[in-house]
Amino acid sequence: MTAQKFVNSGEKSFVVIEEDGVEIQENPTLIFGFAGVGLIGPIIANEMIDQIEDMKEIGFVASDMLPPIATFHHGELMHPFRIYYTSKYNIILGISEVPFQISSAYNDLAKTLCNWSQSEGIKAKEIITFQGIPQKGMIDKFPVYYAAQENSSGKFKDLDIEKVDKGIITGAEATLVNIALTSKINPIVLFTPVYQIATPEGAASILEILNNMYGLKINTQELIEKGKEIKEQMQDLANKARQYRQKQLAGEESEGPYELYR
Repeated sequence: MTAQKFVNSGEKSFVVIEEDGVEIQENPTLIFGFAGVGLIGPIIANEMIDQIEDMKEIGFVASDMLPPIATFHHGELMHPFRIYYTSKYNIILGISEVPFQISSAYNDLAKTLCNWSQSEGIKAKEIITFQGIPQKGMIDKFPVYYAAQENSSGKFKDLDIEKVDKGIITGAEATLVNIALTSKINPIVLFTPVYQIATPEGAASILEILNNMYGLKINTQELIEKGKEIKEQMQDLANKARQYRQKQLAGEESEGPYELYR
């Protein structure tokens, strides 16, 4: 039976590492993908899990404040907030596929994750997370922006990425950054435009930046194609909605809202 190591650093949440011979190297990079607007966090994390050969699940995060939702992939039941590790790139990856029930829960979660990241055997050097910038209408380009402390800005010098001048960060990402700023770990946030629905093209843009930052080899072409399909579906729905409104204004009979989705 696999031994488990519990790291209880918050009041309502804790990290469980299933110890089965996985040795985490010194000063890893932590990457967390949360289920925020555009779902870019889970999309990025799932692509890394699928495409990095030695990316292995090593544990999970448990919390009293997780919603009553279970997840499964290809028929296999899984924890909704899982932790993976790749020794090749020395990256710890966390993926949360469900949002917490109340926003205040993120404070406890952030303390748990940051305290664990600085525990013996981890001592992470930086935490990277993502935030979508909601946009109305069609998005033609998906540039990536970053926000970081001054001592981390140098690594973006040779990348095709601009620093955000000012703004706010919300949700789990915000609490994680705030706690990290008071610890010995450098927080980095990557931004890209997103729709209110899943935005694989935005995730692809950020993955290309991660490829350059850490020497990853994530293929993003499939995500870009999925993004084009979503955009076509949105455009088709918008056209049908416009035609429906025109018919209504002209006083023509229609089959109702059902007509929009045929």
